[in-house]
Amino acid sequence: MMTTSRRQRATRRRPDHAVAVLDQMTGGRVGHIGNLSLTGMMLISEQPIVDDGVYQFAFTLPLGTMQRTIEVGAHEQWTAPGTVHGQQWVGLHFIDLSDEDKKVLEQWLAVGADGEA
Repeated sequence: MMTTSRRQRATRRRPDHAVAVLDQMTGGRVGHIGNLSLTGMMLISEQPIVDDGVYQFAFTLPLGTMQRTIEVGAHEQWTAPGTVHGQQWVGLHFIDLSDEDKKVLEQWLAVGADGEA
């Protein structure tokens, strides 16, 4: 059962297109971003995710005419069945994010919460 926490109340934005999430340990695709905030993300996972697991993920965000790859350490908070067979929705809390990547993420989020300009 999912519960609402203060972490989940952070301003979130959905990407305008599918943003792939890669596992830094294997280099493989894990899934794509459902929504993203400064403190975490909802991952639409195509791979099994371990309860209470810690992961190193990377994803590339568009930033104006440029792109920037963000690397995060993330801790699994919750999972729920996805809307497509074989997928999971996974709530992740960022536990490691460089200051530089945090600034880039803040700029991306400033375009608008939930994709609203």
